Amino acid sequence: MSTRSFRIITARTAGFCMGVRRAVGMALGAADEPGHPRPIRTHGPLIHNRQVLQVLERRDVRTLADGERPEGGTVLVRAHGLAREEREALDAGPCAVLDATCPHVHRLQRIVQEQAARGYACIVVGDAGHAEVTGVLSYAGPAGYIVSGPDDVDALPPLDKVIVVAQTTQDEDLFRRTAARAQERFAECVTFDTVCRSTERRQTEARELAGRVDAMVVVGGYHSANTRRLADISRATGTPTFHVETERELDLEAVLQYGTVGLTAGASTPNWMLRRVVRRLEDEHLRRTALLRCLMRTFARGLVNSNLFAAGGTAALTYACALLLPVRPVQLGVCMAVSFFFVLSQHLLNQHGRRESLYLSEPDRADFFMANEGPLFALAVASSLLAIFLASFLGWWPFGLVAAGTAGGLAYRWPLPRVLGERLRLRSLEHVPGSKELFVGLAWGTLAGLVPALAAGGGPGQWAAAAVAFAIAFLLAYQRSLALDLRDVEGDQLVGRETLAGILGGRAARRVLWALAVLLGVVLALACLAGWTTGFCLPLLFCVPYVPATYVMLRRWHRREAEPAEILVDAGFYLLGAVGLVFGA
Repeated sequence: MSTRSFRIITARTAGFCMGVRRAVGMALGAADEPGHPRPIRTHGPLIHNRQVLQVLERRDVRTLADGERPEGGTVLVRAHGLAREEREALDAGPCAVLDATCPHVHRLQRIVQEQAARGYACIVVGDAGHAEVTGVLSYAGPAGYIVSGPDDVDALPPLDKVIVVAQTTQDEDLFRRTAARAQERFAECVTFDTVCRSTERRQTEARELAGRVDAMVVVGGYHSANTRRLADISRATGTPTFHVETERELDLEAVLQYGTVGLTAGASTPNWMLRRVVRRLEDEHLRRTALLRCLMRTFARGLVNSNLFAAGGTAALTYACALLLPVRPVQLGVCMAVSFFFVLSQHLLNQHGRRESLYLSEPDRADFFMANEGPLFALAVASSLLAIFLASFLGWWPFGLVAAGTAGGLAYRWPLPRVLGERLRLRSLEHVPGSKELFVGLAWGTLAGLVPALAAGGGPGQWAAAAVAFAIAFLLAYQRSLALDLRDVEGDQLVGRETLAGILGGRAARRVLWALAVLLGVVLALACLAGWTTGFCLPLLFCVPYVPATYVMLRRWHRREAEPAEILVDAGFYLLGAVGLVFGA
């Protein structure tokens, strides 16, 4: 059995570009918002990636067939833009129009239109027949020409004055050489550098990465011009290059013979497809060289994707919060079990309700859920009933809170009445902006902070401690949810506006994450100084920076898999439980 090392280096620029991310986000937003007329269609393929288009089809966002004339509903303009005549016809038609054209393509169209009005002929360096190029040429009028490189410039007719622009995903070096040749040939030649900077950075990194690895894997659609260019750039360095659309197309025997493999992807390739490629390569290497590690990794993924690990973390948090109470519940184990089964059921039911869209936020978990949908749904229902049943042994108040929480979880995901939904422009409470972290925090705070206090009873001092325990559990759960959503935002995954990270974006959400850690420290310090809780609040102070510190480590690690991130973040709750066993017993 070979023990040769195997390493994958993923390009930092791999994954959705801004324009693609914006277009897909607009499509999903239209699907989620009742105010948009149905059906929802895209004018041509929204982006050049079949897997993403299949996911959109599951959300009833479909592509208009060639020559199809929509009679109503909503039409999204594809990220590559439309020809001028097509756009005018669409605007004059009966459909609502959402323009998902990439802003960089809009800029290119505007430049060509303005310069054509000034009498300039337009030379576009790009791919003949590409949707973006076809659209751009329509704004040039009769004096529009397409060239694929410097040699094509010599074949152009005599022109008085010209501009040279590039398809936004063009090879920067090829564009410069072509523009230089045009300036040599034509007396008046103006160059506009319209290559997207994201594309330039992606190509530069691909060239640099290919120069320091043994082989390259380029992931993306075969019809994607920018992906094909990445593969060409990589091959030009002399490095063996494999262009695949999905992980199933990998030639494992060929790729695994190399020790270090670079991985990059086109602008239309989702982050989850990259993760699948990485997973297949790493799993196959481990299967051949370290079977035990492969089995352990599979087991860990099962714990995370089934939500068992997160549910166990809630039980540990409940134990730690109960140690803050002057009067601890006799049935502490039952309190922990209630937390475990409630969180397990709610996570599973939530994923069942959004199992189609799960591919765009947590694709690995979506695969796991789809493969085990029946057993997981049965586990969710059984866990929900068991949480309510166990809570009945703790008293009427705990029973009522858990039952109300279960009903609230269902109501959170249940579609609103049509009239109300259209008025609020929401399909359900789940789509309320910023609601996810808030509801998660309230649920965990109630389970870990209030239920044990209610089960134990006690005087006024008990309720001061219960308030502190609730605040600690709420802040920790809020941090957890925000950190994981922030990871998704910065990993080019599509995170909805029901998350705070989806609203604020990366930089502001990071500040909130650290602010929550500071607030958590203040609450614990005040509780210690005022004597609101037992002395266990003092050792808990050492756990305050855990979640943001873990996030920083993950961000520097540049790992794209979800499971390691979730394990590390949730391990903080197990750490709280361990601290409780040592200092709080």
